[in-house]
Amino acid sequence: MTRPPKYSKAAMAQRLEQVFKENGYEGASLQLLAATTGLSKASLYHHFPSGKSEMAAHVLAYSGARLQKLVLGPLGAKNQAGLLKSLAGTANYYDGDIPICLMNSLLLGEGRDLFGDRIQTAVETWQSGLSGCLVGEGAAKAEAQAWAADAIGRIQGALVLCRVQGSRGSLDDCLEGLTDDVESWLADG
Repeated sequence: MTRPPKYSKAAMAQRLEQVFKENGYEGASLQLLAATTGLSKASLYHHFPSGKSEMAAHVLAYSGARLQKLVLGPLGAKNQAGLLKSLAGTANYYDGDIPICLMNSLLLGEGRDLFGDRIQTAVETWQSGLSGCLVGEGAAKAEAQAWAADAIGRIQGALVLCRVQGSRGSLDDCLEGLTDDVESWLADG
């Protein structure tokens, strides 16, 4: 009789995600991944026969589904409400006391070659969705695109500061500022 799995794929992704966030692709050793999940290296290979690259791809897909639900999905409304919901979702997506961007961590070293195209597509989709909401509210396309690029840059910069400062305050302040930008910009019309 086979034993039930120790973790579901989602629970395993959550545990593995933290290792990749904190250590990047190259720094996430099999020993560290095994220790974090409480599984042996052999058990990890049983679940992920292609090894660490398959684990990282699984984590990226899991995180991508959360990004879609919390951040990208609301942007489909193409209006202020969707944009504000997306900014609130961004706070939830980058959870934890010290939020860390998985996509940013996976772009270090060899991870860029393995995941760079997927991550670039996600960022382009995010930027397009942000600008689409502003255009949907009557903003000029060029101005909306510039704001969207700046917004993502501000969020990523805030995430770096969160790691430096050991708290999530910079991200929360950034998202509050972006929310204020949107509300005042669209109120001025």
